[in-house]
Amino acid sequence: MPDMPDQKLPQLKSHCPNCGPSRYANVLHSHQVVEDDEESGVWGRTTSYMLECGGCKTVFFHVDSFFSEDYGPDGRLEKRTTYYPAPAKRERPEWFSILHLESGLDSLLNETYNALDVDARVLSAIGARTVFDRVSELLKIDPALTFKEKLDQLQKKGHISASERAHLDILTDAGGAAAHRGWKPRPDQLDTVMTIVETFIHRKFVLESEVKRLKAQLPRRQKRKKKAVIGVFQCATKFFT
Repeated sequence: MPDMPDQKLPQLKSHCPNCGPSRYANVLHSHQVVEDDEESGVWGRTTSYMLECGGCKTVFFHVDSFFSEDYGPDGRLEKRTTYYPAPAKRERPEWFSILHLESGLDSLLNETYNALDVDARVLSAIGARTVFDRVSELLKIDPALTFKEKLDQLQKKGHISASERAHLDILTDAGGAAAHRGWKPRPDQLDTVMTIVETFIHRKFVLESEVKRLKAQLPRRQKRKKKAVIGVFQCATKFFT
């Protein structure tokens, strides 16, 4: 039996979890569900796609939904699009994938970033504070202390400066506000919270190690011999007298 020619798959522009937005992807499979209430006139349509990125060949899912009552500011029907895996709301730092973090800290960071990706902002703020909690424990701070006492101890032991303590105080208060005071941070506020916790981790577990390594690699200063210095001084004295 002769080989069948390859059929060209239909394509769709979508958000590849590896390559990013606006990437052409092959439609491997699609399925549509339509719901229509004739009495009320309310209807909905959901189309699900299994896609393969045209570049990296990653397989992912893309879902387009329309609901008859969803209209945008321009008066046009709005389309809602979701993806799985969800696109990253915040890129992981470069050091995250190469740093061998303690398993508990690694797990907490992953869960916090996953909460960010699905726009679970309250959980993300609480997660950032919990990450700080774990880092302070790894720095030999008693986990039974309050957050203020932990910050006091971190500053006393030289782990943080006064300015960094002020930043971390805001981080812990933000986590407390999300957990106990009904605060839901805006994306830009959550971005600041994550920058604080990432900077703290980078300085303690990445930068300090790199600075020590750099110090060991620098050539040592050459000490001047005292006799040679005295000899030069004597020659200069004879020349000017």
